[in-house]
Amino acid sequence: MVLATVPFAFLAGLLRSRVAGASAVSELVARLGESGGSRGSLRDALADALADPSLQLAYWLPESGEYVDADGRPFDLPSAAAGRICTPVESNGSRVAVIVHDESLETERELVQAAGAAASLRLENERLDAELRARVEELRASRTRIVESSDAARRRIERDLHDGAQQRLVSLALSLRTLRPRLERDPEALRELDDARDQLDQGLGELRELARGIHPSVLSDRGLEAALEGLAQRAPLPVELTACPRGRLPDQVESAAYFVVAEALTNVAKYARASRARVNVTHENGGVLVEIADDGVGGADPSRGTGLRGLRDRLAAVDGALEIDSRRDRGTIVRATIPSR
Repeated sequence: MVLATVPFAFLAGLLRSRVAGASAVSELVARLGESGGSRGSLRDALADALADPSLQLAYWLPESGEYVDADGRPFDLPSAAAGRICTPVESNGSRVAVIVHDESLETERELVQAAGAAASLRLENERLDAELRARVEELRASRTRIVESSDAARRRIERDLHDGAQQRLVSLALSLRTLRPRLERDPEALRELDDARDQLDQGLGELRELARGIHPSVLSDRGLEAALEGLAQRAPLPVELTACPRGRLPDQVESAAYFVVAEALTNVAKYARASRARVNVTHENGGVLVEIADDGVGGADPSRGTGLRGLRDRLAAVDGALEIDSRRDRGTIVRATIPSR
């Protein structure tokens, strides 16, 4: 008698499971219709419908042939050995996404597939959003690589100038000095020699300035503080370095901060008619804040000239930002924020 009731119990359990599954899918459809479309709401709705808090979504990008998460970052599908199952979702015969869920749902694949089918339109929309974010992320990474490559090239050129042409000119200057005692009886030759030495010293100075403009060796060797102190000392007006982080910062951060200060001080010297300037570099909100202020005439226009636009591009490549406050007759404040990552 007990054995005879087993098939009925099995069928009743199966029926309850089917009814519960259909109810879950119906609730999912209703929830998707009511929810706004904020990022994460679809994942949460599917996780609740399938009773799997660990549920994840990955979106297929056909052009790159990879899966990404909702932020557009690459997503590596887990293996079954990790206790995770990947159920694909298609729309109009094309792959859209996968639902990554706990292996406990392996026996309810039909429910997972039904939930995926019910959410396929939203999944397609989120896939397009993820694809856009992936392209933006790739663009940002590409700009970062360009800046890193440019900085590496600057360092190579600076080393070549320092170790090559500059050393040869220094050697030539020493040779000319050794010739002077031999020409003391010939005043005309002595004047020509002294003139040649003056021109050589001037050329060496220009070469050193060129090397510093390309990439200062002191920045690589001794860090940002020493490099900014050098900028302040060479400026044609008094410049006060009021604060600078101790120790080394990431290369990208130091390079970006240095060139922001260098370009800002160049603009102060050329256009501001200022009597003094102040440079302040501090840690703020997990990043670095660079401020250059002067007491000049103000009225700086970031849209004119290539210097400030170039700085915006350099900062954008490291997720930084540039802000300029330059009211007429109130001086100028150049403010750069650089993530310290």
